[in-house]
Amino acid sequence: MRKLLWNLSLVVIIVALGGCSSSSKTSGSPEAKDVGYQYQIVEYGGLSDKRAVLDKDNVKRIEDIIADVKWDKTVSVDKGSKEDFVFWFIDQDNKEGQKYKVWFNETGSADVQDGKQVWGVLEGKDGETLSSIFKLNDQK
Repeated sequence: MRKLLWNLSLVVIIVALGGCSSSSKTSGSPEAKDVGYQYQIVEYGGLSDKRAVLDKDNVKRIEDIIADVKWDKTVSVDKGSKEDFVFWFIDQDNKEGQKYKVWFNETGSADVQDGKQVWGVLEGKDGETLSSIFKLNDQK
């Protein structure tokens, strides 16, 4: 009887621990269906019409990139220029999520500001990848 209780307890603990884990890198938010975006039109000084990234692989790549941003709530940056891109995730109910503003740098990195005015940095290839996803999508 003790052995049966011990095995049952072990199974309950394993199931409970497995149910607590999360495989989503976007802090428990539902997976995005699409990514909406606008880009800066230099000649006009404003943003383009709204567009969307519909390719699921690219949407997932953007989610992963944002999950890897190094956010710093203590930094306040005054950008002298307007953002290069603004984007947001669109959920299964077609609701727009938090907007992100992005400034791409010549070094391949990017500065990111979320809707709460928190700044972050995309280093290495993440900035280049994000830029290429939007630029390639815009050529379609």
